[in-house]
Amino acid sequence: MRLPTCSLALVGVVASGCWPGSSRDGIDVLKVGSNDIQAVTSDARFFSVREMVLDSGVVWVLDGAPPFLSRVALADGGTLQFGLEGQGPGELLNPWAIQPEPSPGGPGIRVWDIGTHRVSLFDTSGGLQASERLNEEGMVRARSDFRSVSYADPFRVRREGNTIVVGSFPRRVDRTGDIATGSLRRADHQLTPGPLLVRFADHVEGGTAGQLEWAGLPLWDLCDGAVALWSPASAQVVWLDLEGNELGRTLVEGVSTEIELEDIEAYLTWMGRLELGPNHEGAGIDYSGMARAFRDRFAERHPGPTDLRCEAKGVAWLQLFDTAVDPLGRGQTWTRVSEPGDSRRYRFPDEFTPMVFRGQGAYGVLEVSDGFQVLAWWNRRTVESI
Repeated sequence: MRLPTCSLALVGVVASGCWPGSSRDGIDVLKVGSNDIQAVTSDARFFSVREMVLDSGVVWVLDGAPPFLSRVALADGGTLQFGLEGQGPGELLNPWAIQPEPSPGGPGIRVWDIGTHRVSLFDTSGGLQASERLNEEGMVRARSDFRSVSYADPFRVRREGNTIVVGSFPRRVDRTGDIATGSLRRADHQLTPGPLLVRFADHVEGGTAGQLEWAGLPLWDLCDGAVALWSPASAQVVWLDLEGNELGRTLVEGVSTEIELEDIEAYLTWMGRLELGPNHEGAGIDYSGMARAFRDRFAERHPGPTDLRCEAKGVAWLQLFDTAVDPLGRGQTWTRVSEPGDSRRYRFPDEFTPMVFRGQGAYGVLEVSDGFQVLAWWNRRTVESI
């Protein structure tokens, strides 16, 4: 696969720095520009990207607003966008997960929508192939704005060949700690839960996360036929096959420190904004005082990783907790860990969110002018050659 080059039409917009990244306190600090991070194409702009997958030289992007789906060909940047808003077959209301579909009739993209409780299959031209109601057992019942109040993601779906892996929960997921009640299972395309792979409670300290905010939770991803699982109880990344058998594990040190009152204040201020709107500051709420008063409602230490994305079998990336950019703790520093125990940290610029990691770098979302997002590529090899 040929790596993309920066779209000339967009260089002037996104190039806030045209120099390579630097190393600071053992962390590679990255910048937007011609050497580190560059836009793939200017033909597609997004509002709120929820998921991204790479399949045979194509990046599929799921947006939170119509047109919900974009197909970007990496060879030439050609873009197709489609997806109508609605509640009928093939229409989308609140889509949260996508995965490539290696169907006998040709490749396509499958979309799971928690708003319509449907799963739809589209071909590579955007044509609807099938649309079905999700199985009652497979529906993830959670507040639709869950990602606005928690770093956790109960809606993740991953596919490897004919195997689909999902999180399954016995009851509605309303708070971060509810994730610990679930399990990781193989499933069919309607998300009907099948064989058990992992019980999340087995990887939470004490067997339960309770209801304290920022309690450490298991995180997972699937690459090359292996599940990468972050286990807070052991501070390890555990690799499992698709039968649930352990393949290996790696200790990850120094990813969790004590929660500061400033972290809690940032979180409470964000919740005030969600509840009262953009004019919440005029309400005269003493968020600093609230942080002191509510300290016992938060964990003693922050969860460490707030996301896990695997690069390949035996290689995973952990997003580290930090409220400086995101009040829910989704920070811009990621640690790359491998099964032999090697690790290296990278600090991504605030305007870039990596989503699909590969050996050469990562595809992700880049914030540009007027609040729009575009697909971008980070060249890891350029940074590490400095």
